[in-house]
Amino acid sequence: MKASLKNFNILLLIVLPALITGGLLISAGNLTDGLRLGFLSLPGTIFLILAIIKQKKYWHVLTIIWWFIFWLDALLRSSTWFLFNSDNEAYFIIEAVANTNQQEILEFFELHLASLILVLSGLAFLTVSYSYAVFKYLSANDLLQVWNQRFYRFFIIFLILLTITSYLMKPSRKVHPVVFWQDYYSKIQNFKDRIKQHKAVHQQWDLSAKQNLVLTDQAKGKQTHVLVLSESITSLNYGVCGYPRDTTPELNKRLDQLKVFCNAFSPAPSTINALRVLLTESPASEHDKYSPESVLAYARAAGYKIYWISNQDDVYLSSLFGSYTDKAIYKNRRSGRSSSSLDENLLPDYQQALADPEPKKLIILHLIGAHPNYQERYPAAFNRFTSTSNDAVETDLKNRDIDPWIRSLRNDYDNAVLYEDSLLAKFLDELQADHVPDFRSFMVVSDHGNEVGHEIDYAGHSPNTKAGYQVPVIMWYDHIPSTGVDKTRTLNTAELDDNLMHIMGLKEKSAPKRTYWLDNNYQFSPEENWPYWKHRPS
Repeated sequence: MKASLKNFNILLLIVLPALITGGLLISAGNLTDGLRLGFLSLPGTIFLILAIIKQKKYWHVLTIIWWFIFWLDALLRSSTWFLFNSDNEAYFIIEAVANTNQQEILEFFELHLASLILVLSGLAFLTVSYSYAVFKYLSANDLLQVWNQRFYRFFIIFLILLTITSYLMKPSRKVHPVVFWQDYYSKIQNFKDRIKQHKAVHQQWDLSAKQNLVLTDQAKGKQTHVLVLSESITSLNYGVCGYPRDTTPELNKRLDQLKVFCNAFSPAPSTINALRVLLTESPASEHDKYSPESVLAYARAAGYKIYWISNQDDVYLSSLFGSYTDKAIYKNRRSGRSSSSLDENLLPDYQQALADPEPKKLIILHLIGAHPNYQERYPAAFNRFTSTSNDAVETDLKNRDIDPWIRSLRNDYDNAVLYEDSLLAKFLDELQADHVPDFRSFMVVSDHGNEVGHEIDYAGHSPNTKAGYQVPVIMWYDHIPSTGVDKTRTLNTAELDDNLMHIMGLKEKSAPKRTYWLDNNYQFSPEENWPYWKHRPS
């Protein structure tokens, strides 16, 4: 018993630096990267073991340097979580670093020099002290004793396999300090370049709007327009559109006020490409080129105060769209799949925007919607659909031999749709409660859809299935001429900017004659690669 306990203590002592490395980042708030970093640091234990066995000074030095680098890296990455509850790569941090000049960097180091020296000295002292203690108290015989015990030998082999896997997998390799900080430097430089590029784009937007804007009678008076840009929502999972599950009970209650289109299609299956087409005049085939015109610029030229209230942390979109607006607010400090920020966090800022006394306002809410990971997109109170539901959806998925994991993700996805339904109702109710503006409008468009076992045994962004593109469009404005659900009319969401400008009473001087979504004679005009899912985007 004593020998086994001794072996456990020896093994714990050897892997302690890796536990500290990963544990620091995990305790700060980044579980996945903490685990990856912990495994990536484990080769340091090999250097430690070689130092004990070989008794060579260069192995001792290499061990100290290795753990100093990993501990410093973990400390730096954890600092933004402890200070700002944010990832290092959050937009506001990238922006702050990119906008810091050489003089400001020197001033920062001068101001905090004593603290920096203290931290680095303390870290060096801990690293050397740990290494000294291990080198002094452990011998080659101690290590051999641990290896000879079957349980610990299997455990060590398991750790070796995990370490090798971490180095083989690209997402894990990107967390390695050398790779991470090289990439981070590149992101800073790319951000600086993009800011310069986007400033030139914004100037072109302003010039085009100034030259081409025409105001109609509809543009007169106080106005508040709300545009909700959702994420990864397909109308195939909307209860009001015929989906067997009641995922949209709140919209259902308001169908006498709203117009819901179920057969709308995004021109792109990814966020950046989609929003560049939706909010500017870029055709889908040229989504990688910047358009000289944007609905945001026309709104600004017409005297609107523009809000960009976002629950997504995307450096590109924040630079292209958010930085152009009068007030940009970001509630999410983690990007993509790792985010756990709920869209309800936008409500207080949305209410403040509505209360703004400005006579003309365009409020854009950028939701995280049902972006993978789906289970992170709704609170526990909306966990209505589960594997025990045994409903028509579950039966259909089983009959089509959809994998249990994908079926589980479908349940999470539907719960996320249900949660968004409740929020859209709150956003609309808040707008309708404000009777000060002469005219108000509310429009919801998802950037693109998601495939969650609809056609194939897969969940996520999908350029090759219909669900990756089919999205809902929801409209309301004062005295809207038509309400209810339309399951047949096909819409092209690339026309979002034209329809929003039409509702606001704004026109382009050189624009050709066109029809709008609510017109009786509306004509669906798809992009050139229609149907999109049969022509994989480049």
